[in-house]
Amino acid sequence: MADAELKKAFTELKNKSVETATKIKAVDNQIEQSKNRGKHAELTYMEVKQSGGDTKLYESVGRMFVLETKDTILEQLKDRAAKSRETIQKLESQKGYLNKNLKESENALRELVETKKTAVAK
Repeated sequence: MADAELKKAFTELKNKSVETATKIKAVDNQIEQSKNRGKHAELTYMEVKQSGGDTKLYESVGRMFVLETKDTILEQLKDRAAKSRETIQKLESQKGYLNKNLKESENALRELVETKKTAVAK
């Protein structure tokens, strides 16, 4: 009876570990995407800032382009970069939490295996 319960607990812990590792990979991908978006916004900001005062600047809105002022576009690019940084910070904290859960699951799994070994040795 205890052996079946032990197997069930082992399976649950193993599944939890795999699920957490998958979530960590997903968060890593989201972090990378946010970094790319932020970098793109920053590079675009620098290029737009260097453009002359008489340059016409257009913003993409769906399938059309709208003429915008330089100040408006610069402000939007600053906002995008700031939002990307905020998103990265949130995702980093979420990743830390997931890593903590993964370590706890792995430790519980080790303890379970040790319990099984000591039970078999007796």
